[in-house]
Amino acid sequence: MKLRTAEKVVVIAAVVIAACALLVGALIYLKPPPVRFVYRESPSARIGEMVFRREGCLSCHELFGNGTSFGPVLDGVGSRRDLSWLKEYLRSPRPGLGGRAYRLRMPAYDKLEEGELDALVIYLGALRELDAGGHIMEPPRPNAGD
Repeated sequence: MKLRTAEKVVVIAAVVIAACALLVGALIYLKPPPVRFVYRESPSARIGEMVFRREGCLSCHELFGNGTSFGPVLDGVGSRRDLSWLKEYLRSPRPGLGGRAYRLRMPAYDKLEEGELDALVIYLGALRELDAGGHIMEPPRPNAGD
């Protein structure tokens, strides 16, 4: 069976694409990208994650590459804010914390049951960042500033 010129081009292109995919896969396998953020899972954090999903937080926030960018990215938020700050902010959010203006205003979660609010705070606190040495960064001390 003899291939026409256009068919040869398609076959050659498919082989080149497959070779590139294998090369990229091998490079990622040999040297995976560095991990910057971790999730310190616990039973309370899992309950908080359910609250996070039920309340639709990913419709405004991005987390581990999922969600949208109407609000700040939450990767590593537990390393940037302590639990008491997170809880107070969820009860009464205020604008102007980041370096960028967001299109939507964050709703207050003061109507959540106390246990659900605590679980949500624990979940957000479990989203940590790693330092250059691969160690989990701790949040700032309470009242260390916004």
